Amino acid sequence: MASKSEKFGTYETVALVTMAMVAKILYTSTSAMIKTVGTSAWYMTIISCIISIIFFILIYKLMMRFPGKDIFEIYEAVLGKFLGKFVTIIFSMYLMFYCSSSIREFLEMIKSYSLPYTPPSVIIGTFILVSALLCYKGIENIARFSYLIFYPVLLGICLILVLAIPYYKFNYIKPYLGYGFEKTAFIGFLRSSAYQEVTLLCFVVRSIHGVKNLKKTGLIAIVLSGVIFAVTALCCIMDFGYGTGQENISGVYQLSRMIYYNRYFQRIEAIFLFIWVLAAVQNAALSLYFSIIAYCKSFNIKGYRNLILPFCFFGFMGALIPSNFPQVTDINMIIIRQYGLFFSFVPPVIVLVISMLLKKGGEKNNV
Repeated sequence: MASKSEKFGTYETVALVTMAMVAKILYTSTSAMIKTVGTSAWYMTIISCIISIIFFILIYKLMMRFPGKDIFEIYEAVLGKFLGKFVTIIFSMYLMFYCSSSIREFLEMIKSYSLPYTPPSVIIGTFILVSALLCYKGIENIARFSYLIFYPVLLGICLILVLAIPYYKFNYIKPYLGYGFEKTAFIGFLRSSAYQEVTLLCFVVRSIHGVKNLKKTGLIAIVLSGVIFAVTALCCIMDFGYGTGQENISGVYQLSRMIYYNRYFQRIEAIFLFIWVLAAVQNAALSLYFSIIAYCKSFNIKGYRNLILPFCFFGFMGALIPSNFPQVTDINMIIIRQYGLFFSFVPPVIVLVISMLLKKGGEKNNV
């Protein structure tokens, strides 16, 4: 379990969640959005942001009904010990799947762009090793690391988007409705999963100084991530258009490769690789850590560090299960980025409804 002495402030909390969410824009997320909804991908992310804010406020209401408790304890208080632990175990398994899928996605992209001849086991093993070291140090150190890389990652993304301005063509964002507003709104609802990492704050509510700070930091992180998603998607569409935009493995990386001003200022994809590795390690370490914590909470295990090695083994093996890159993007990433809300957002909302119907928590509990 995370130590009660592990505390971090507002800036670290915002960086912790924002980095985990923003990491997706450096992967295949942009091309997947363009392929699904066409030229409306950029404002589809805004719809997702609004939906995730609604979900998060409902989850915040649940946390307010049980002050001083984390989400695991609330599940047991409302659903009972058996069902509460069962829901926590399912979420732990989902986070392990999330971690291994993200690592495999990173593997396929790094082999496509930079390390085509490096054995996959070497890349995966190195990646998991760094993530394990961060997990061993605890959530406070992961938060400090997130704050440390927060500005370099955002600055790198902004630099790439700004330098690519000469290549933007505004006509590429037509037709504005893409495949139709109805489909855009529906996919936008599903892809609210892109902001699901904000629910992880409910697991460490004591470390972030209470429920009130949870609301403020969570909303800031969601809005900030939503702006980054929308601007990046818009820039990728204006640069590549619909046809090429859906074929790119990583839209941001392709943007960085296109930048050319003169023979002394070109090939700045090295900046992308730097920020990409930092954000990817943080994202994997965070999901690995909370997967272990959820498992420990389910079986009342006090020390989580002894489980880091076996969970790393699960992550390593899970990353090797997909047979090819299309299977990763068409199955694993679809489950995570379109249906992940049923593992992260929906269960707390259902528990909120049950707690209200059974009159658990609320004013009586506060008194």
